[in-house]
Amino acid sequence: MDNEIMERDNAQTTDENKRKKHGVRDIIGWIINILLTAVFILVCTFSLYRRYDEPHIFEKPAAADENQQKIDPQKDDNQKKTDDSSAPKDDDKQVTPDQTDTSEEESKAETNGHFTVYSAGDVYTAENGSGKLHCDVRNVEDSTHDIVMSLYISEDELIAHGLSTNGVEDGKWLIAQSGLFEPGYMIGEVQLKTLPDGSYLPAGSYSLNMSERFYDHETGVLSPYDANIPVTLEVAN
Repeated sequence: MDNEIMERDNAQTTDENKRKKHGVRDIIGWIINILLTAVFILVCTFSLYRRYDEPHIFEKPAAADENQQKIDPQKDDNQKKTDDSSAPKDDDKQVTPDQTDTSEEESKAETNGHFTVYSAGDVYTAENGSGKLHCDVRNVEDSTHDIVMSLYISEDELIAHGLSTNGVEDGKWLIAQSGLFEPGYMIGEVQLKTLPDGSYLPAGSYSLNMSERFYDHETGVLSPYDANIPVTLEVAN
């Protein structure tokens, strides 16, 4: 009888020890899971902070566009004189509610460097849809940024001309893109690309959007500022 009692007590003690061991393991497992979760949250938070708080380089072209041309200083001066003469004088300026916001944007732009691009006219031409688009887009001499120009045709514009929209994403299609052109240089022509179905733009007049990305000339960092300008493309044949 005494042996049975001792065996029963030993069995109970063994079961209690097992339960204690399992309990300790469970607690350790919970602690490890909590620590791993905390580390994961910290990594994600830091990654998002770096993504939105620091500048990054986004596939800056390795070389300048072979078609970039040095801006003729005389033509550049004439353009600047035209811009100055068309600007309103201080006496004619009117204060608007939005003037403060504009000043803030300009001051932010100054801290990110100086970049100015202008286009001589907003109507571009092409002999045919498979040829080159002729333009006059300039990156001024005192700019601190290189520029890449992209021309998009909207899905609605394709539909309006009875053209295929299969494969169009985000409501637009890249129809032409320059390489990098540097401060003091201009782009006079850009090769047209095919449409979504592999064909080319037929003769006609098309409304496009000219998008420009600015890369710091020294570091290659993409500026948070970009430009989007409506232009017209006239295809002759």
